Amino acid sequence: MPSENAIIERAETYLRKLSCGVNPLTGELLPEGDACKQERISKCLAYVASLLQKQLDHSDIAGQDSTQAATTAKVGKPEKSEKAEKKAAKAQMVPLAIDSEMLSRYRFFDYPVSISRMVRNINELLPRDVYMNHLLYADVANFLVQEGILSRQATEDGKEANLPTPHGESFGFEKTEGDIRGHHNVFTQCWQKAQQYILDNIQKCVALANERFANRNEKASGADEQEGEKPARQERPKFHLTAEQIANYPTDVTPVPVSEIARRLNALIDPASNMERIYYKVIRDWYAKEGYLEMRKLNDGKVAFLPTAKGDGAGLMVESRTGIDGNLFDVVVYDTNAQKIFLDHLLATPE
Repeated sequence: MPSENAIIERAETYLRKLSCGVNPLTGELLPEGDACKQERISKCLAYVASLLQKQLDHSDIAGQDSTQAATTAKVGKPEKSEKAEKKAAKAQMVPLAIDSEMLSRYRFFDYPVSISRMVRNINELLPRDVYMNHLLYADVANFLVQEGILSRQATEDGKEANLPTPHGESFGFEKTEGDIRGHHNVFTQCWQKAQQYILDNIQKCVALANERFANRNEKASGADEQEGEKPARQERPKFHLTAEQIANYPTDVTPVPVSEIARRLNALIDPASNMERIYYKVIRDWYAKEGYLEMRKLNDGKVAFLPTAKGDGAGLMVESRTGIDGNLFDVVVYDTNAQKIFLDHLLATPE
């Protein structure tokens, strides 16, 4: 009988294909009148598929067998502290090893999947009877960044994500946007060519995984003598920039969203500094407080910050862009003059 994860994975695959207008059993395109090809139903199917994928990505990669074994081992033995059990488990874990026989069992997806999803499927190829270090998303992402396939790029919400470079796109890596549980996410997906690239270089990813594993064990060993001692929490300095740093702020004629303003400001901070970074919401809220933006209710019932008449005159404007689903959405962008207004505010703010 298939495992619960296998059933969830199959359901996720079926829903994903239906949302794309494809019969998951035959691979044929659904007829134009089919309910699954209606936009609202298609989006609902894609949303549920994303929830199932999220559940799979957060499942216990160690597997049910190891959990049951750990539970069985406790019966009839003296009770140990939780910390002691964790230390014993770390000592028994062996480094990650992936051979060609394991890789021959990897099942390619005929549609793009996230790196996390691919990592989970690789881990499922590992032997269940060996307590082995596992591959993590960070191991694969770090390798791809080193190779110039991905790079850390700022997104419109002020965060950063590992997204494909033009070089990475040529290998089948694709930037994707989607709403998961009401949050807009920007991430990388892998077509079959990209999946093959990762498998061809899996030993480099394994080396990074085992380096991480060794470093963790070394830190755990060094912390044994200091167990119970917690260093005092160091308060981080509030965000501020000197006039000299602000003079190095890069300006150009192309209007940019507020997330890019935040990224440029944070790039001026000394990398070795423990200073707090500035978030795009702080900047946006300042423009709203000063009367350059105001919150308005849109025709679809949603609310958004849009330029006032004062903002229009200061260089704030609205641009329409196309999302990954083909739908248009509006973004407020700031020209050079609008950016300078906030830089002048920072100069006038005492450190």
